[in-house]
Amino acid sequence: MVVLDGGSGRFAAADRIGQSLPQPPRHLLIRCPRGALPPQPTPELLQGFDTATQITALANWLRHQPSPRSARVWIATDPDHTARAVVLARIALGSQGIRVGPADLPTPSPSEHRKLLRDALRLTLWRATGSTGAWLAPQVVARKRADCGV
Repeated sequence: MVVLDGGSGRFAAADRIGQSLPQPPRHLLIRCPRGALPPQPTPELLQGFDTATQITALANWLRHQPSPRSARVWIATDPDHTARAVVLARIALGSQGIRVGPADLPTPSPSEHRKLLRDALRLTLWRATGSTGAWLAPQVVARKRADCGV
């Protein structure tokens, strides 16, 4: 179970998903170093400054885990963010043979749909080149990095 950015609503989403699984999942929190501390002790990956870079950090982290590696990853986040985060994780982790849930994705809002398309292109570029293309918007990257503390 991967919790993105760790707000209380996102941990609640993780709890809801976890209750529907046959066995309790292990949790990993991916958050900015300057983000809020989790309400409960959770292993953390303090990398990435936006959804795309957090998902690529997750993919890199999973690639370096000892065998047997996870065959399934569940993404817990806010309802409007779920579709984008899951689609990005499927792009990043599918080549590693890792399935990503939840399967039933909510319909994203119009603004979230635009972000989904943008970030899906970024992750496709990352799979092809190893770069999310963040260098195309250096001022945005600099602001996000500063806000996040990475």
